[in-house]
Amino acid sequence: MSSQGLSFEVFGPDVRQDTAIGAEIKLPSDMPILDLERLTAQDKDVLRQALFENQVIVIRGQKGVDPTVLPELAKIFDDSAIGIHSAGEKAVSDPRNILSAYKAGRIPKAPQVGIIGSGKFQNYEGIPELEVIHLDHTLFHETPLEKEELDSGFTRPYRWHMDTPFYERLPGEVTVLHSIQIPKIPDQKIKFPDGEKEIGAGATAFFSGARAFDLLTPEEQEFALNTTVTYAPQAYEYIRQCKSSEDGLTIPTLGREVPVDQVSEWQWDKVAEHPMVWKNPLNPSRPFLQVHGCCVYKLTTRNPQTGEETVIDDVEEVRKIVYNMQKKIYAAKHIYAHRWIEGDLVIFHNRGVMHSITGQLEQHDAKDKQRLLWQCTMTSGEPPKPFRDYPGVNATGFVRAQA
Repeated sequence: MSSQGLSFEVFGPDVRQDTAIGAEIKLPSDMPILDLERLTAQDKDVLRQALFENQVIVIRGQKGVDPTVLPELAKIFDDSAIGIHSAGEKAVSDPRNILSAYKAGRIPKAPQVGIIGSGKFQNYEGIPELEVIHLDHTLFHETPLEKEELDSGFTRPYRWHMDTPFYERLPGEVTVLHSIQIPKIPDQKIKFPDGEKEIGAGATAFFSGARAFDLLTPEEQEFALNTTVTYAPQAYEYIRQCKSSEDGLTIPTLGREVPVDQVSEWQWDKVAEHPMVWKNPLNPSRPFLQVHGCCVYKLTTRNPQTGEETVIDDVEEVRKIVYNMQKKIYAAKHIYAHRWIEGDLVIFHNRGVMHSITGQLEQHDAKDKQRLLWQCTMTSGEPPKPFRDYPGVNATGFVRAQA
């Protein structure tokens, strides 16, 4: 598709496989660096079409783009976006929150843009001293890979998630990532039930919520369409002592959770509660299964014939139900792992994919494992739309009454 010189091409079958993910944006020949002021309304429509049809899009060769462009680019896909980072106005630093382990920075002139990666940097974007930490699966998985496997170049996804705190702020429609520096180390590998996949070191992995829904049985689809997910209060504090399954999709062992009366102050009407299946902005007939399996707390499901509601509030059972749905997507052919090239500008549909960091960098020399990305994810002003709208469905984005 093209408009005024801006076009996109869907990834080839060797890259796309059975992921339903991926397209490359082609800028006009006289626009080497994205210039939002020169984009026409039709150009912006092409960008939206590319993203909402393919869930992840990339613009190559964007070294030199100004960080202030990223928030404005994100608003092309969600004009209700609120101009603060979805994690809040400041970087997450509270040690009670599992997200503080990244030591993510913020760019002073573009506070909606975080800095993530690996290594120490001096005088970077107005920050005198910056240290960012690459989290790998050995820090969060209950049974990580053995040393022999790590030495052979194997890695895993760290934790599948969407960008949102699940408290007080709604998930953004999109996240924008910009690659500044990539690790100079060999490719790595992930083992899946259906085989191995070779990936670039530090690749960002994605799977499509639409493909995940397609893989459900008819009975599971019907259940999902009639179910609302309540997330744990202060979810990332709640799970900070937990360990995940080998695929990073769930927490298999109950008992390490921080009691909800010991996390930061909270109230129910700020706790996230979202449909299990979300509607795509440009394709309302395509359902997306969007659930963060590690942070789930309660399910409320409705019998469409009688209208009777059933609440499942046993956290262990809730996790098992969600995991049995999502584990079907964990296959090499369903996972797209973006192989970063310095200068890549990647936009992903945060309400249409789950994503995860990958890669084992720790054992490599400090200079070789350096990695820098900008990340712009902003709170949306609109809650996720339920795919199936029915009387009583909670589409507010937050718990409406005490759970």
